[in-house]
Amino acid sequence: MYIKIEHMKILNNIITACLLATGMYTYAQNNTMTAQTVKISGNCGMCKKTIEKAGNSAAAKVDWDEDNQTAEVSFDANKTSLDAVLKNIALAGYDNEKYLAPASTYADLHGCCQYDRTLQAPTVETVNTPIDNEDITTASAVAEAGHFQAIYNQYFLVKDALVASNQKNVITEAAKLSDIIATVKSADLTTAEQQAWKTQANSIKQYSKSLQEAKDLAKQRMVFAPLSEAIYHLSKESKPTLTVYYQKCPMFDNGKGATWLSLHKDVKNPYYGAQMLTCGSTVQTIL
Repeated sequence: MYIKIEHMKILNNIITACLLATGMYTYAQNNTMTAQTVKISGNCGMCKKTIEKAGNSAAAKVDWDEDNQTAEVSFDANKTSLDAVLKNIALAGYDNEKYLAPASTYADLHGCCQYDRTLQAPTVETVNTPIDNEDITTASAVAEAGHFQAIYNQYFLVKDALVASNQKNVITEAAKLSDIIATVKSADLTTAEQQAWKTQANSIKQYSKSLQEAKDLAKQRMVFAPLSEAIYHLSKESKPTLTVYYQKCPMFDNGKGATWLSLHKDVKNPYYGAQMLTCGSTVQTIL
């Protein structure tokens, strides 16, 4: 009987030791878990689904709040990092406090998901899809590529708003384009850029203003045609950082036709939107 009791004590001690060891191991695991609140731009429930899916695929749990444009990011520091999670979210098309989405990826978002791109802090980096083992384009690299890049980026947002047939967004993005134009300083430009800007600046300013004042989409689209030509002439002297496609719709304005610039080879017509989305063709590739 005494031996039996002693065996039971020993067994209990072993079980207790195992439980303690398991608890300590679990604590050690949980102790590597980190949670941080970060700023991530977006618009709607569809954005929430995409943002959280992108974060989860980076070995993290992301809970995005549409109302305050923030997300609670929980991750195991032994498996991933906040940097990796935010980069993955940017590659899905969503700007955040660390990385900006590639312009082409943002342009591919559904119309209702194309949020206002307000995260433009100088410390933020733009994530690009990997090319020659380089997946980050810094602000300084963009500056070296040409002084009109901010104008091109904003022009594409105006174009996307017309593709989506969203008059309100056209006004909003055109107002931002006017603000960017106002910051251009001739002294900062190369000789070729100065000449191009001298020729096109007044027209671009007026067209941007007219887009904001237009009462309907039809009038906005009529203004967008000469704006696109002016932007095209700028691009001949200061090329955009990404490949751009110069495209044409032959039917617009009673068959006179009109052109536009796009980051996508596939045609998405800003002059007709969903009515004739694929009407047009690429007439030139700007590399």
